[in-house]
Amino acid sequence: MTGRVHKGSGADYISAVCLIVFGAAFSIAALRMRVFNNSILVSPGLFPLILGGVFILLGLLLFRSAAKRGGREQALHVLGKENLNAFFSSPRVRKGTVLLLLVVAYVVAVGHLPFLWATAAYLIVTFFYLKAMKLHWSILLAFAAAWAITAAFRDLFRIPMP
Repeated sequence: MTGRVHKGSGADYISAVCLIVFGAAFSIAALRMRVFNNSILVSPGLFPLILGGVFILLGLLLFRSAAKRGGREQALHVLGKENLNAFFSSPRVRKGTVLLLLVVAYVVAVGHLPFLWATAAYLIVTFFYLKAMKLHWSILLAFAAAWAITAAFRDLFRIPMP
């Protein structure tokens, strides 16, 4: 069974590595939390530490299983230069990357502009990029949505907007 490669073994292998790394980072962050009365049992990091340990354990079990099924070879093939080039040159990946960058720009803009203007600008640019509707409808809908969100949080929920 060691020589046979099973479908999905590469994905399991990559997922296992991610689980182990995430679990280790979670555990390290938990250990850096404040400890009360010199006991980890009264620390707010106890549960995250346990959770990190569970992620590491499950990652190691998945890693072992995937490695037995030929996951390393599949993972190296999937992460090979040819497959990565095809992935990053895909129009869907490019569109997703642009949308992610728009979200990041929006988050930065909210820190420097009033919420209403940042939200309206973000929505207009996103609608325009996705060719969702005509520009005048995009502008109208963007400002209406931004105003409705601002009014709801400010007046209804009494939450100050940035």
